[in-house]
Amino acid sequence: MIDDDVLIGPRLTLRAPRLDDADALFERIASDPEVTRYLSWTPHPNVDETRRVINELFNVGVERTWLIELRDGGPVGLCGWRQPQPHAVELGYCLSRQWWGQKVMSEAVMLLLDEAHSDPRVYRAWAVCHVDNTASARLLERCGLAFEGRLVRYGMFPNISTEPQDVMMFAKAIR
Repeated sequence: MIDDDVLIGPRLTLRAPRLDDADALFERIASDPEVTRYLSWTPHPNVDETRRVINELFNVGVERTWLIELRDGGPVGLCGWRQPQPHAVELGYCLSRQWWGQKVMSEAVMLLLDEAHSDPRVYRAWAVCHVDNTASARLLERCGLAFEGRLVRYGMFPNISTEPQDVMMFAKAIR
């Protein structure tokens, strides 16, 4: 992702994460076991790991990561997508606990869906969430994604178990 690939909403700016965001991301998101509970990665042990992830993993290949920044504050989350097929994007996101329940992620996901819609090659957006993550399921439905089913033993959630877990799949036709 190029640095000027910025998405702007009423309360939020989505932009590429930078190394100088590492301290805030570590403190508010990457080190918090509650934030990372339903994610595919474990909490970072230190800010150096957050710097490494920003430097080596974000925005590599077809994966795109945006930092979620409040217009009147600093970084509060991350969101992005990967493209497992050229015509589809899989969404992912995490948000600082302080901002849970305030529709921040709804705005961020809608910005992602608008961005996906602007790419004529993308026809489908989808996401999965752990079956116990009802807040994420409600968010996806609120953003217009429809429940498509339960995928048995589909996702790895290392903060919950060493065994694959069931997920709920949600999707939306972009065009």
